[in-house]
Amino acid sequence: MLKKAWIAFLYWVTRGLLGIRYRLQVRGLEKLKPEALPKKGGIVFLPNHPAEIDPVLMIMVLWRKYQPHAIIVDNFYYLKGFHYILKLVECIPLPDFQGTVNKWKQKKIEQALASIRQKLAEKSNFLIYPSGKLKRTGEEVIGGASFVHTLLQQCPDANVVLVRTTGLWGSRFSRALTGTTPDFAKVIWEGIKIVLKNLIFLTPRREVTVELEAAPADLPIQASRLEFNRYLERWYNRRGAEPLKLVTDCFWKDSFPKVEAPPEEAKEEENWTIAPEIEREIVAKIGALARRSDIQRSQHLNRDLGLDSLDLAQLNTFLEQRFEIEEIEELETVESVLKAAAKKEKLRQAPLLVEPEKRWPSEEARPLVAPPAGKTLHEAFLRSCDRMDSFAACADETLGIVTYRRLKMIVLILSRKIRQMEEDHIGILLPSSVMAYALVFAILLAKKTPVMLNWTLGARALDHCKQAAALKTVFSSRRFLNNMPNGDLEGIDPILVLLEDFRETISLGDKFKGFFGLLKNTDTLLKDLELSSVSDEDTAVILFTSGTEALPKGVPLSHKNILSDLTAALSCITLFPTDVLYGVLPPFHSFGFSVTGVFPLLAGLKVYYAPDPTHTRSMLHDLENWKVTLFVSAPTFIKGVFSLATPQQLLSLRYAVGGAEKVPDELFDFMEKRGQEMLEGYGITECAPIVTMTRPKKPRKGVGQPVPGVDLCIVSPETREVLLPGQVGEICICGPNVFNGYLGTQKFPFIELDGRRWYLSGDLGSLDDDGSLVLAGRLKRFVKIGGEMISLGGLEEELLHMAREKKWIPEVQDEAPPLAVAVKEKNTEKPLIILFSTYNLNKDDINQTLRDRGYSALTKIADVRQVAQIPLTGTGKIHYHALDELL
Repeated sequence: MLKKAWIAFLYWVTRGLLGIRYRLQVRGLEKLKPEALPKKGGIVFLPNHPAEIDPVLMIMVLWRKYQPHAIIVDNFYYLKGFHYILKLVECIPLPDFQGTVNKWKQKKIEQALASIRQKLAEKSNFLIYPSGKLKRTGEEVIGGASFVHTLLQQCPDANVVLVRTTGLWGSRFSRALTGTTPDFAKVIWEGIKIVLKNLIFLTPRREVTVELEAAPADLPIQASRLEFNRYLERWYNRRGAEPLKLVTDCFWKDSFPKVEAPPEEAKEEENWTIAPEIEREIVAKIGALARRSDIQRSQHLNRDLGLDSLDLAQLNTFLEQRFEIEEIEELETVESVLKAAAKKEKLRQAPLLVEPEKRWPSEEARPLVAPPAGKTLHEAFLRSCDRMDSFAACADETLGIVTYRRLKMIVLILSRKIRQMEEDHIGILLPSSVMAYALVFAILLAKKTPVMLNWTLGARALDHCKQAAALKTVFSSRRFLNNMPNGDLEGIDPILVLLEDFRETISLGDKFKGFFGLLKNTDTLLKDLELSSVSDEDTAVILFTSGTEALPKGVPLSHKNILSDLTAALSCITLFPTDVLYGVLPPFHSFGFSVTGVFPLLAGLKVYYAPDPTHTRSMLHDLENWKVTLFVSAPTFIKGVFSLATPQQLLSLRYAVGGAEKVPDELFDFMEKRGQEMLEGYGITECAPIVTMTRPKKPRKGVGQPVPGVDLCIVSPETREVLLPGQVGEICICGPNVFNGYLGTQKFPFIELDGRRWYLSGDLGSLDDDGSLVLAGRLKRFVKIGGEMISLGGLEEELLHMAREKKWIPEVQDEAPPLAVAVKEKNTEKPLIILFSTYNLNKDDINQTLRDRGYSALTKIADVRQVAQIPLTGTGKIHYHALDELL
């Protein structure tokens, strides 16, 4: 009852406010009588979409009698300041397919369809826009949009009402003025200023007409999607294209908003050319999406080919992954797609704009960078916050610059809510960001253990991680999931808690408690939160890594493992208060979690977090804009950035630090020529992760010497005998950074030597006379590409499973293995995965299926080679060394 009264109050207030600026005329509403809507289900209202404000006007028109549930794209539904009202009137959010497409979005669409079907059967009413987007011209174009057509075919008992709104084309809420989608909140603010300027009641009003009509009997619901959409377009555009209508901003004079046409293509782009093979590939992709072969440059993707928003999102994803084309806002014709690909090199060479408003504040008295102080990560974090207080801690695209004081308050607020959860392990599925690491410390302060999940593993592996860590909750973000490639999260989808939703559970009282927590010092907080008894040997985080097994292994790292390793690494390099670290490696990556994630926050080092190490152009923008001095990443990503950079864009850089894979000599040469320094290290997840690193201003030997406190020895893989300097064997590691064993497994990856326990790394290498480590290859069956560790055994198992499922190979066969994978590293810029098979398999089909199953773009087959048989050892195992000789 209270909710209804509150909604009624908001309805009349909104209606009154809209009446100041709009004069609304409604036609046909009185004709919507039972005899005009004879079906037993609810009503689906299908309006055109001239402006962002028309859903609000439509709800005002329909609410008193029909209370429709409006279907809204989720980026608008969760808009700050409007979400409360949209949720109150039970609007339903849908993912926006204007960008990328992934399985998570597709699943949300399926869930929404199921919910709407059920509610329609219960006689609920809905307001759904068939086009799914604002119109771009005076005509309404639905194109190949499929949601409404699919829904109505599944709901034969639903009544349909067509709605035509006119008079809004030319409004600030439309695309008529700039050609782009307006900022809704900004236009609202501009409207408030116009109303106040006109003394409220003298404000010039826009004439808007809303026409409603029960769908004619010839509405072709059972026809094809294109026929259905063309029918709606003809109805909406019955009077032709809507003319531009401008309304003055002042009652005392003519003061019309300026119409700014979209920027035209430069003349030099008129003679663009594209390589024939690239055009064939793109045309083939478009043809596959349109299910036709007669593709012409002049064809419109919507009107002529019938591609809907899902198809366009798939095309957009294809262009990003295949041609590294980013941020394509509008794809209209086949020619526009080809032109986007042809402009790739020009985009790569275009100068990047620096945004002065996003620079670090001047902090002349900023304290020195110092080793973490405390026996646990959360204690070190709190002491770092006390020491740094109002100085900048970190920044990212979403939250901007965050001080230690603000970060501490965020963590304290989150931790109080998380403490109420029953489970001991809490999952995190987020890219590198302020909130990802705020969650890490919040979970620790809640006396629980964060579990970092790798979204590139695929549904099966994620489900395994969930089971291994006994996860009941995994934090993620709707914004991240909407933009995540592939997005197959079936294994953990039921336990996902989205930060956007979790934030709504935080009350004003929770925020006050977090604020009062700022007044307490570290010792008091640790006592209040019952954390004083936590030992440095307790688990601080659980990471997952792939090794020889098909499924990832859980690696519990203690507070001591991480803090000792970070302290040791910091002693090997001199950092200054002015330094800025670039944190782009994902939190599930051991290097990313420890080095670019928590380390800067514990040491008082400024860090800018970025979400995607594969977006080269964005990374270069960040390096220049945020004056990064330490670029720590995988060499593959560093090389990509340097290949695009101008000398001026890297002026701030002091060090580039490569890990997770071998650093090529060209990167060392590049940095040396610029008077900057390239450092390299060897690390492993089980060692938190830094084991060795080269030292600044010293000759480079291999991957450097062990960091202080870490000892290495080389043993024979067969006899476990300790080898002499220069002899190649398995690398063994001993030190406080070494973990105590895998999660939930009896495997014991250690050996005892001279009364000490050493970790068997599975990597091959040798030590020179001064203790520097020289890597010599892999003993275990994994490969590191782009910093991502790929299990070759797991990949083989997946390839075999999907080859049988797709019937590329027989379901039942003899004992001889039909396929195996090997890695080619000689004479290549990066490792290449080669598939050997006794069957004729198609590389493109394999890679597309891997993408569809949630594997990252780094996991791909470079070549398929058909052989008479897979070589076997005397014991019947695959002879991988023999395969290597075939490379």
